[in-house]
Parts: sequence; structure tokens; C-alpha cells
Amino acid sequence: MEQGIFEIILSFLSKHINFNPASSEVVFSSDFWSVVHVWFIIFALLLAVILAIFASSRSMKLFDLLAKHLPIFSILVWFVGVCVYIVGFYDAGVNGLSVVPRAIISSFKMFVVSNDLARVYSVLRHHTLYMTIFSLVHFCAAFISFLFIFKLIGHRVKTSCRLAVCRLTGASKGKNIHLFWGINEESCLLAESIDGHSNNVKDILVLVDVDEDTDDNLKKKASLSSIANTITIKNSEISRLDKIGAYVFHCYGGPSAVKINGNDDIFARLNLRAVRSIISKSSKLNCYFLSSDENSNITGALNLQHDNTMREILASKLSDPANKPKIYVHACRTANNELFNNYSQYSEDNSKIEIKIIDSAYLSVLKLKKDKSAMPVKCVDLDESSGTVKGGFTSLVAGFGKTGQEAFRFLYEFSAFVDKQHNKIPFKCYAFDEKMDKIEGVFRSRIPDIGEDELCMLKAHAGSKGFWESVSLIINDLNYAVITINNDNAGLELAVDLFKYAMQFRDSKKPMLKIMLRCYENQNYIRMKDVVDNLNRSIAGGNVQLGLFGMQRELYNYNTILSDTVLREAKEFHKAYKKSKLSADEQWMIDFSNEKISSTAKDNNIHRYYAICDLNRRIEQNISNSMHLETKMFLLGLSTEEFASKLNLYYGYQKSRKVDTINYTCPSQDLEILHNLAMVEHERWIASHKLLGYKYDEERNLVSKYHECMMPWSKLGDVKKSYDCDSVDTSIRMVYDRLSKKNCSI
Repeated sequence: MEQGIFEIILSFLSKHINFNPASSEVVFSSDFWSVVHVWFIIFALLLAVILAIFASSRSMKLFDLLAKHLPIFSILVWFVGVCVYIVGFYDAGVNGLSVVPRAIISSFKMFVVSNDLARVYSVLRHHTLYMTIFSLVHFCAAFISFLFIFKLIGHRVKTSCRLAVCRLTGASKGKNIHLFWGINEESCLLAESIDGHSNNVKDILVLVDVDEDTDDNLKKKASLSSIANTITIKNSEISRLDKIGAYVFHCYGGPSAVKINGNDDIFARLNLRAVRSIISKSSKLNCYFLSSDENSNITGALNLQHDNTMREILASKLSDPANKPKIYVHACRTANNELFNNYSQYSEDNSKIEIKIIDSAYLSVLKLKKDKSAMPVKCVDLDESSGTVKGGFTSLVAGFGKTGQEAFRFLYEFSAFVDKQHNKIPFKCYAFDEKMDKIEGVFRSRIPDIGEDELCMLKAHAGSKGFWESVSLIINDLNYAVITINNDNAGLELAVDLFKYAMQFRDSKKPMLKIMLRCYENQNYIRMKDVVDNLNRSIAGGNVQLGLFGMQRELYNYNTILSDTVLREAKEFHKAYKKSKLSADEQWMIDFSNEKISSTAKDNNIHRYYAICDLNRRIEQNISNSMHLETKMFLLGLSTEEFASKLNLYYGYQKSRKVDTINYTCPSQDLEILHNLAMVEHERWIASHKLLGYKYDEERNLVSKYHECMMPWSKLGDVKKSYDCDSVDTSIRMVYDRLSKKNCSI
């Protein structure tokens, strides 16, 4: 019978340690110390080797290589083990056929750190070479088992160690903390971007891997699988998160699965007390729900508003609006979500955390608006001497889903130019979608003042006969095409076909035709960009150009979601509009506050909701002004060599205009250009309001969406016209200041 570990230890101690009852002394034999010294040296050497392996980058690469090819090495070691056991079990008196099955079974046992040495032929148990091979094979099997276990729980072990250090050192105190609920491509991209924008004080990134496939008995399930609780995270994601030093945790169900009963401790119920200890010390906290399940995201965000820890963090930041916690939710900007978004951002209850909608369709077109190479002003016949446009603007949108609809809004607003007769140029958009019969009714109900003469909505597949017949009729007049059919392969094929068709049948003297294709999946970007670049190079100097937009790496990015660059410029436009002597931030705080909403609702005798909608309308107008700045500069002659000197002149002219007037002290030709730019701004403003559902009426009505300024610029009074001049002057001033800075260009 084999001795147990305790019996072996007791036997060893009894041989080498003697106790003298008379003197109560413990006497160690000389052999004891020699044995202890030997084993101490052995363990010290082993520890040094292990530390050297983990400290060496080459060794870590070898470690990663073994972990990556674990199945291959496992099979190889198992096969060698079978061979070793066949040799060890074989005896002349034993049937050879019975040896192989026994060797196969014994070889499997190696991987659970067990052996069948007792069954090995007695002569071989004392054979040096055989036992060396036997030991090495078993060591390799045990090491592979360790690799497998470490692959499952290694990331959790590292996170636990780092968390212990964080708690002991108080590393999270006073830091900006970003808490992601769910791990996917979107959350990894944003986390990497945030890490890249951290300054001297590094932000702390916490990602919670949410297992949605769970039942009501969360604790039972968690206890059964707690050893491998990071198994739902992909290896590629673990590697990316390790690189940025993120804390990764795991939970079942997530905040959306918790049944709220008033104030609650969601982190305790999800067994995430460690996460709670990190975020409770934060200087600023942002939470993110970026999964593809919109309902789960919104439910989780609303539930998180009731969490005690989150409420305590909010209460401590009420006097510091800039550092209040926020929750970012991936969802579409539909009518119901807009309602939810409005009430969340301007809640009368100070104990509710602000929730912001992240709409990938909206963000993709927002990036398109900021792309200088994709501006509609580059696709028209521009008269730079007057800042006007010859002809009309014709566009095409293939795929009229959420992104396609946002693309139409962008084209309608940013192609509102005027001709030399001071009239808005004609606009026409052809929208194609195979489900248009389910889209058209609702969409047209939201834009009652935009008729079929400007938007033609056709039920047709992008590759159908009807689609190409329509393209053949408009190809010479086409200025802009946007392809958003939610399939990268099909979209790329259509873009290439349209590109080649335009090169074959479009008049080479026509203005530039932009074909913008949305890239939906990050892994397709390199291939799509290669095709786009090759096609553009093939006709360098031609009047057709292909481009990409809406890439995930650009949407889920610090500059897109968290940066306040656009907002800072929007505040400058608002300050100019208000003709305020306060700073841009101070004026913004006054005009876009809960107090302002309450006074607007009272003054106009309307419900608070409509006052919030009006506030958002004005915010959007200021943001649009900042986005439209580059368009105004192109109308002013940005593409010409004389632009810098021209800008200096116009910057000087604006100082001569008095408040609430439209007259500048300047030559008549320059005055005409400044007024033409003001007319373009007014037409952009009208277009944006039509997209919001507004119509003209003599009296403004925020509920029925009527506005008295929705008329031609020539019919407005000078005070109203001066607001458009303010926008033009602010654009010129901002670009002038930008160019005045060292190494800075538009």
C-alpha cells in the first residue's frame, strides 16, 4: 500500500529529529540539514528559472506559442507517452495486444498529474535512460495541463493580483474611470482609444464580461463555473485588454437582468464588489453599454441609475457638473429613444444619472460631415468670385436604413447653396431600398415640408434593373452617391460597379462625383481600402472618386464620443449668436440648463418635453454651424492660393459691421460674397429645420413646429439677417485664429 504524504513527512521527521524530554531540546541530525539545504537550493533555482522565463520576452513568446498550439503539443506528448508506456508494460509473458490499450489509458492519466509507474516492468524502473524519458514526458503533460488551466483563469488571476495592488496603493483614487458592461469589438476599440488619449495621469479601464446566457439562479451557476469564469472572452480580446492594462471581471446577466426594488446594490448582487470598490473612489466615472442588444443596453442603464453606489457618486459631484458620472448607451435615435434621451439628459430629479445615446448610424455620418474630402461643396460647379454655385445638386442613396436616412439629412443640409440670382439651387435625392414600402410612410411623416420633388423614394434592390435604369438617367447630373446596404461585400461590389459605370458614361467635364461607401465590419476595412485606393489611382485627375466612411475604429473612438472639440466650437457660435460679453462656457451654461427649460416652458405655455426639444434643436444648430465652417471657407476660396490673404481681408471687414446690421465697410464685390455666404447659412438653417419637421408660419409654435424665419433671406429684416452674418463672421474668425497658430492648418 502506498504511503500518504503525511506519513512520508512524519517518517522523514522521525528519522532526522530527536526530542530530549529532560532538557526539552529538539536535536536535528546532520543529515537533516544537508537534505534541507539541497532542497532549498533546488527550489531556489527553480524559482529563479521561472522568474527568468517570465521576465524574458523571448521566453514569453515561447510560452504564448505553446499556449496557442496547445492541441498539437498535447497530441504529440500523448503519443510519446503511449510509446513510453508500451515499452514499460511489455513483457515476454504478456499478450502484446493487451499492452496498447493499457498504454493509451495510462497516457491519458498523465494530463491529470498521475502515473502508472507501479505497472512498469521492474527492470525498467531502475533503468536511468528509461526513467529520464518517463519523467520528462510526464513533466510535459503536467505543463500542458498547467497551460490549459492558465489559459482559462490566468487572466483572472492577473486581474486579481493587480486589483489587490490597486486597493493597497489606492491607485483608483481621484482617477477618471471608464466602466464597460460587456466585451465586444466596439468596447475594445473605445477602451484602446481612451487609453491612447490618457495624459500623464492614466485613466482606469474596467471591463465586465457579461454572460447573458443565464438563469434566475445566478449564484448557483456562478459557483459551478467560477474557476473558468473568463471563458467567454476571446483570446484576441484578452491580449488587447492586457496591452492597455484594463481590469477585466465577469458576471452573469448584467445590470439588465437585475430586478430593481427601489434603491439597490447592483454590484453586490452581481458579485462585483471589487468593481464597486474601484469606481467609488473615482474623480469622474463613465459607464458604457455597447452591445448590439438595444433593449438590454437601455434596461441596464436605467437599472444602474437606481444603484446605491452610483447615486452616491452622483451626489458627491452635484456641485461639479463637468465631473458628473454619465452612462453611454448604444441604441438607435428612434422616436421613442429620443424621448428617453431627452428626459434623461434634462431630468428634474438630481439623483438620476445622465444617459447619452450612441447611435452608430448617426456617428458614421457625423464623421462624414467632418471629412474635408467628402464635403458636397467639392462636388458642384463653384463660382469662387461670388461664393455661388451653378446648376443643381443631385444625389443617390442606396440602402435607406438608419445610416441611409442620416446620409440624406447630411446631403440635404450641406448642399443648400445659392446661385448668382440669390436663389437656393435645386436639390434632388434618389433613395433606393428593397423595403422602402415599410420606410417611406413614417419617414415622410417626419419631414412634411420635403416633397417628392426633392426626395424620390423607390422600392428597388441596389442591383435590380430599376436601380440601374434610374442611374442611367441621372448619371450626368449625379453629384454624390452614398452606399449603406449593411453588407460590406455587396456594398463594395455595388460601389465598384457604379464607379466603373460613371467612368464609362459620365461626361468628363462635369463636376466631381463622390461615391461614399460605409464600411460596417472592422476586419473588412483593409481589403476595402485597398480596392478604393487602387480605383482612385487608376483615374488620377478624373471626376469620379470613391471613399469609405463609418469604420468602427473611427466611430468608437475618444474623439468621436468623448472629445468636446466640436462642442467647444459650437459654444463659440452660440456666443456670437447671443452677442454675449460672457465667456462661451458661461453663456452656454446659462442658456442650456434646467432653469432655462423651465422658463421656456412657462413663457410659451408648453409642456417641459417641448422645451427640451427646442433646447436640443438649438444645440444641434450650433453643432451644425461648427461642422459647416469648412463649407463656408470653400465658398470663400479655400482651394485657391490667395485664400490666406483673402481671409485676412474678410477678418478685417467683420470689425466694421455693427451689431444687428448687415453692412460691412468693404468693396461691393466683397460685400456681395459676405452676403452670399450669409444666404447659404440661412438656406442651411432652413434645410435643417425642414429635416426636423418644421414649416413656415407667421407665429412660432414649438409644439406644432412652426417658425417665422423659414422664408427667403431677402424677406427677412436686418436683425434676423444679422444672425446669419454673425455665423459667417464667427467662421472666419475661428479659421483665422486657427491659421494664426504655429504649425496649424485648416
